[in-house]
Amino acid sequence: MEPLALRCIVKAVTGYDCPFCGFQRSMYALFQGEFKEAFLYNPYIYILSPYIVLLLLCAIGIIPQDSKLCRALYSRTSIVIAAVLTVSWWIIRNVI
Repeated sequence: MEPLALRCIVKAVTGYDCPFCGFQRSMYALFQGEFKEAFLYNPYIYILSPYIVLLLLCAIGIIPQDSKLCRALYSRTSIVIAAVLTVSWWIIRNVI
């Protein structure tokens, strides 16, 4: 059974998929162990999820915030890379 997913405002307004369209269904499939289904809903989950998990581990203190890893994750370079990857995925998924 699939959870109730929110509608994407970007897609409703523009008709184009945003970088995160299908992300909720993808996360649900991932948590159910359905890795192929998760990929089919939104392949970007396999790029973005590790970054988000590490950020959360830093934010809640499981990984010390003054560690090299946390400083790297919160660095301007990491944020720019994440933004560039997100915009690139947005373009790719609407062109292909």
